[in-house]
Amino acid sequence: MKIGMQDVYVETVSAINFNNGIVRMLLVDQDPAALMKQSETPENVEPRLKQQVMIPLPGFLYMFSVIKGLMEDPKMQEVIKKYTELGLLPSVQQTSSDESDAAAA
Repeated sequence: MKIGMQDVYVETVSAINFNNGIVRMLLVDQDPAALMKQSETPENVEPRLKQQVMIPLPGFLYMFSVIKGLMEDPKMQEVIKKYTELGLLPSVQQTSSDESDAAAA
């Protein structure tokens, strides 16, 4: 029996844990049923655990190097710049000031 690749849509990673040589990434999204309620706004809907990915450390480090290469790609940098200009991503200054505020708290 052949099993095909499965596509899973997630909005973000909520946690990454490392234990006994295994990296576990918890992936989350927003529950569409909760979003459909008139009283709910996307900001108030709690993320739901969608799936977890467990990967040995060597595989995780390889994945990290692939992501690093993608982030250095000029096309990706241009897309990130456009998303930031549109307000879909926080600006670098906004991110660093948020991190400074968190560290001071």
